[in-house]
Amino acid sequence: MAGQEAVVAAPAVPVETREVKELKVKAEAGDADAQNRLGDKYYDGSGGVEKDFAKATEWFVKAAEQGHPEALYSVGWAYFAGEGMERSVEDAAEWFEKAAEKGHSKAMRQVAKLTFQGNGVEEDPEKAHRLWVQAADLGDVESQALLGKLYTQGVDGSIEKDYPKALIRLQQAAAAGDPDSMHALGVAHDKGLGTPANSKEAMRWYKLAEARGYVSTDSIFKRASELYSGPNKNARQAAQLFYVAAQKGHPAAAGNIAWFFYHGEGIPQDFAQAFQWAIRALKLGYSNAGFTAGCCCEFGHGVLADHQAAMQWYLHCIEGATETDVDKNMKYKAMHAVGRCYYKGSHHDGLPEGILPDYVKAHYWWKRAAEEGNVTDAWNNLGDLYVRGHGCKKDVKKARECWEKAAKGGCAEAADGLHMLNGYTMWEKVTIWVPTLIIILLMACVVYYFMIKYHEMSKDSWFVKRGEEEAPPPAPDPAAAPSSPA
Repeated sequence: MAGQEAVVAAPAVPVETREVKELKVKAEAGDADAQNRLGDKYYDGSGGVEKDFAKATEWFVKAAEQGHPEALYSVGWAYFAGEGMERSVEDAAEWFEKAAEKGHSKAMRQVAKLTFQGNGVEEDPEKAHRLWVQAADLGDVESQALLGKLYTQGVDGSIEKDYPKALIRLQQAAAAGDPDSMHALGVAHDKGLGTPANSKEAMRWYKLAEARGYVSTDSIFKRASELYSGPNKNARQAAQLFYVAAQKGHPAAAGNIAWFFYHGEGIPQDFAQAFQWAIRALKLGYSNAGFTAGCCCEFGHGVLADHQAAMQWYLHCIEGATETDVDKNMKYKAMHAVGRCYYKGSHHDGLPEGILPDYVKAHYWWKRAAEEGNVTDAWNNLGDLYVRGHGCKKDVKKARECWEKAAKGGCAEAADGLHMLNGYTMWEKVTIWVPTLIIILLMACVVYYFMIKYHEMSKDSWFVKRGEEEAPPPAPDPAAAPSSPA
């Protein structure tokens, strides 16, 4: 009734279903299948029990210890996703391997993915390919679709392009309802890849894919770029969409998500993931990712520091870099990075290669980065070289010009360099020295105050008073005449 206070109902207490009660009895008795199914109930929060990853994992482990394939996979996933277990890719790979040995197709796919990337296990593309084939033959749709894509694109050094094989795998996945594979079949018929070109057949597959909710990776990438570069920037959503597109094999998205992982923008910073995604993007032909891979190798982020490898990745980026919505100056940043490597040499990073600094080459690359890409840090470093005469003739005039350009770009170091060359204005001197003098005077006053207090306290000291009390009275002067009685 209107005007009455609303009565807040107590939250409903979940009531376990009869199925769950029976599963508990069987699970407690050691039934592996019941233990696994009970774990599923706790994982999903179904059957009248609350979602509880810890309890789910507890039951999965009990079933896995008895060799239950699905439970082995579930324990692996718990480690991989950090659900009920502390996240550990290495432990996840170990449990996935056990499940794969039992013929679990999803586990085979997961092991293949980790092995292909070298994530938590040793990188082995041939083993990954073999496991994907096994999983696809067992009916794993994702493996079928992925093989279709890999055979279409090819992977340098591990999987050759094979359009007939690609068509077979794509048709298998499409028959199972995979929209990406339907669209890929449309592309194959449209371009005549492994089959005679047929526009009508291509259109049929395109329509089937759209009816199934297909969204192209290019569309996902475009939306992610708009979220990142648009007026209402949302790095978190952009990272999520880049990740989706990257998972689907979009080269630029893979490179971008590597950059996001490296800087922790929109997602938690993870150098290992950054390096892995950068390498994956490079394998897909995206040269810009060479800059991220180079940074990882130069500074030892997510991989052992390797000065020579860093230089190679930077140069690879320079040779084939293209504009990207995330950073349009990647090529010129790579030039600056090469100059940095030449300037400091390997000794600066404590590496064993013994590469000595080369200021001439550092000057060459920084000059290119500055003049071609207007890289602020490159202008600043050029100014430093000209002032010191490192790798070039000492030229204060050129140093001033470089630092002026760097200062316009917001470089504080360049502004300090200009002050060093030009000297400080009277106002700048006032702003520096007046506060300094005030501080000195205040400190002098404080010291003087404590000196006075110390002097006062010393007069009232217990030691002084005690000395005065214990001191003997003065001896009478014998030369003094006695006073006559009144």
